[in-house]
Amino acid sequence: MNKQRSVLEARLTPQQRKAAQMLVSNDWGELISEDGRKKSMQELAEEIGIARSTLYEWKAQEPFIDYVNYLTDNNLRGMQSEVNIALMKAIRGGNNGLPSVKALDLYMRRFALLSDRTIVEDRRDEITNNRKTDEEIRRDIADLNDLVG
Repeated sequence: MNKQRSVLEARLTPQQRKAAQMLVSNDWGELISEDGRKKSMQELAEEIGIARSTLYEWKAQEPFIDYVNYLTDNNLRGMQSEVNIALMKAIRGGNNGLPSVKALDLYMRRFALLSDRTIVEDRRDEITNNRKTDEEIRRDIADLNDLVG
């Protein structure tokens, strides 16, 4: 068991850990009720041996949320190969035969082949150094008046 999991589990009771694990399994469709659907909060609470209101209270508490997120992240990491396969399918043209520009963008960003970059130039010195004096402006106005006539 890794250190992060140990720390998170230490903040919860065994019953809370079981509840978190069941919630995540239910969200991922791994727990199915007799009629083929995900289990309700009432059904989960009964299996855990707590009131449904207690389960809702736990779902709002930080240590419980952190553990649920940890478990969910672990499930997501386990799906990386499926994500990569879907991404490559989208790049190759997917169901319609047209490569997805978004998939190409994600691929390029994933491997740091493309990045957003903004260049900000400070041109205040150029503007300050190119300012004309009042006398120069008067001469320019006079020259323009001569041209106009």
